Amino acid sequence: MKKINNHNRPVILIGKMLFTLIMGLQLLFFTGCKHDDLSVALPNENIRQAGDFVKNNYEMTLFYAALKKTGYAEQLNGTGPFTVLAPTDDAFNRLGIYSTADFDKMNADTLKKLIGYHILPRRLLLNDIPSNGVDIRYATLTGPELYVSRAALNPNGGAVNELYIDGVEVIRKDVVVANGVLHLLDNVMKPNFNKTVQQWLAGHADYSVFVKGLKKFKLWDQLATPAIFTIFAPNNKALENVGITEASLNILETEKYLGDRLFGAYILYDRHFFISDSQVFSLINSNGAYNYFLKNDSHYMNFGGGKLYPEFKLGYSLTLRSGNVFSDVILNSVTSNLTAKNDNLCSNGIIHHLVDGLVKPDQAIRK
Repeated sequence: MKKINNHNRPVILIGKMLFTLIMGLQLLFFTGCKHDDLSVALPNENIRQAGDFVKNNYEMTLFYAALKKTGYAEQLNGTGPFTVLAPTDDAFNRLGIYSTADFDKMNADTLKKLIGYHILPRRLLLNDIPSNGVDIRYATLTGPELYVSRAALNPNGGAVNELYIDGVEVIRKDVVVANGVLHLLDNVMKPNFNKTVQQWLAGHADYSVFVKGLKKFKLWDQLATPAIFTIFAPNNKALENVGITEASLNILETEKYLGDRLFGAYILYDRHFFISDSQVFSLINSNGAYNYFLKNDSHYMNFGGGKLYPEFKLGYSLTLRSGNVFSDVILNSVTSNLTAKNDNLCSNGIIHHLVDGLVKPDQAIRK
């Protein structure tokens, strides 16, 4: 048996000490990694409830005033989950609402339905919405469904992620709150619940000449049916710009004019288009235009919407031609960008405000 040299003993002792130290450190490391007593903050543990979040946000003071007046502020501090679609103060200002006192002038039931329409009884994040989905329906807290469109990817595979709800752009997405999520809206949504497009037009005096023309050419009654319409409604000033007034309609001889052109040019049949739909289609298909012949006419309309220069806010244009060939004569082209007056959702369609008329009487004479 080999004898151990005493001169090597210090080296052996040092080695044993190092081995013991390493093992002790490893034991200490593994003990320290135990998670039995580790306290991990739960998601959203320290985030405010939706009601309090809106209350403490300077961009949403008018929305909070509306929530408080309708009783939803307290409800939004409940368990949830909720998705809150919060218009900015600027959005309310565009509708002529500048202070909490302006809500006192509104019908209480109508206001409650409107504000409840801006709340979903669920948590809806951006990625919960189908990619490149258009007009996906979701139920609101008050029952009626709203329409959500998400342009996620363009044809080249690039990410876009623009989000629109009832035609209104979401300018801040996925703001997480303790009992759900909040999306910030650039405009107030304008649902009209059980009103038809006919009832909506009849209730707005600024479109009375348009209504009179529709009635005179027997285009009015159809707007009360369950059929679907998108209407580009010229107000009284817009029609005056093309020589049509209440007085001129009183003496107009209908048999001499094509009603489907003179007033039917403002009606898109069997289509339900928000202005944002054109923007979404332009992003996901590289083409957001929609072209169509006027009903019972050879004249051809081009509709296109998008973010218009220089404000880059949603607007649209209509171009009316004498036919569908590029060389055909352009009768008129109108661009309309008053976003707060567009996207009036009714039970049988959508109404958009048009800032100028399209057809002069002498452009609709029967031949």
